[in-house]
Amino acid sequence: MKKNVFNLILGSILCSFVLSCTINNETLFEKDFVFVKGATIEGAIQAEGYTKSPGFVAGKTVTIADFYMCDHEVTQKEFAQYYEGYEDRINQNEKAIGDNYPAYDVNWFDTFIYCNNRSIAEGRTPCYTISGSKNPKDWGKIPKDDDWKSWEDWFNVECDFSANGYRLPTHREWEYAARGGNGLKGYQFQYAGSDHLDEVAVWNTDVVAEVYTKKPNGLGIYDLNGNIEEWTFQRFGDYILYAGGYYFYKQPDAFALSWHYSGSFAVSPTFRNRQLGFRVVCTAD
Repeated sequence: MKKNVFNLILGSILCSFVLSCTINNETLFEKDFVFVKGATIEGAIQAEGYTKSPGFVAGKTVTIADFYMCDHEVTQKEFAQYYEGYEDRINQNEKAIGDNYPAYDVNWFDTFIYCNNRSIAEGRTPCYTISGSKNPKDWGKIPKDDDWKSWEDWFNVECDFSANGYRLPTHREWEYAARGGNGLKGYQFQYAGSDHLDEVAVWNTDVVAEVYTKKPNGLGIYDLNGNIEEWTFQRFGDYILYAGGYYFYKQPDAFALSWHYSGSFAVSPTFRNRQLGFRVVCTAD
């Protein structure tokens, strides 16, 4: 009898320990990440509200795999941890410097270095390959101008979407998450989580704000509209699409989820300025 009781107690302790480890491991990864359940969307969005979409249109079928999206834009503290020299660059700007401000003055190529360095540091499989290597130390200097020959290798970066490392969202992943996921069913807001821009976006101001200052969307993701614009992993000819609108825009239409898939929202991959940063995602295992 005593032996059975002892075995029951020991089993309970072991079970609790395993459960605790699992929860702790999930917490370590998911602390700042939101799980986004994917779906296959056939044709245009069929729902109430603002359904006009740049990415989900009649005649096309789009499949979004399950993924995790960071609930905030990558901060200056986070970026500097995996990108050497960023603190020196950002300190040349007199405004909006601090650990909890989003990283800006970041070009498309900079994001690959951050993502792969962070993936390697955390024991994840890096997503990006440039010139046959996943190690940013092998990539050479970041291109600084718009001459194609200077950045052809970087522009033709390969992304392994099956890897569990950090990467930029595709534009459709970004829009899907901004709309609240859920197969794009239910009411569709004009902006990411609201029909009232002031609730969810830092806009019509002359300076960027810290992350988490406005309400999140229905998934619990912040600043998908406003604050800074965000790079996506979406080429548009020789340019790259970005999304979200930034703090200085004064026209609400510039933030609408229906408006972010044209050449007017694309820039050179070497472009850096105060308005453009990024957030990361991970493909779900």
